Amino acid sequence: MAIVKVKSTVYGSTDAQGVFTSASGASALGHILRVCGTVNCLATDESGSEYTLLDIPASAVMLPESAIKTTGWGFAQAVIGIDDDTDALLDVTKATGGATGNNPITIFDAKWNMPIWAQLGMAEAPLNFITLKVFTAADATGDGQIDFDLLFANHV
Repeated sequence: MAIVKVKSTVYGSTDAQGVFTSASGASALGHILRVCGTVNCLATDESGSEYTLLDIPASAVMLPESAIKTTGWGFAQAVIGIDDDTDALLDVTKATGGATGNNPITIFDAKWNMPIWAQLGMAEAPLNFITLKVFTAADATGDGQIDFDLLFANHV
């Protein structure tokens, strides 16, 4: 048996070569950013249309309290992601989520407490911002909207 003193990931870490890795964005002293918005579509919008939700720093961590309401969307499917992976964040029929919306991140799941670039399945962090978009693969069936209430933590 050994007596050890171990610090959590809140403090970051130093590897055997002395390289410091900072604490994750959702760690203590993180700055919380809340972004709420709506994106609209028209019944005349066609397959291949794209709707930009927001740009977010690649180091930000999407929190489990985030929600995306798709029930009023004018397309049958709500597909949200990035240019190279259109359904990286969410791919659901518009009827899912009900009044409270869909939660793309679940507390303690595989995407929890990771920077958004990792939550989206990217191999490495881009140097700047990530643009989240809604993508379409069929024509709209009516006017509609997606509401989003996204919370991010960023280490300060």
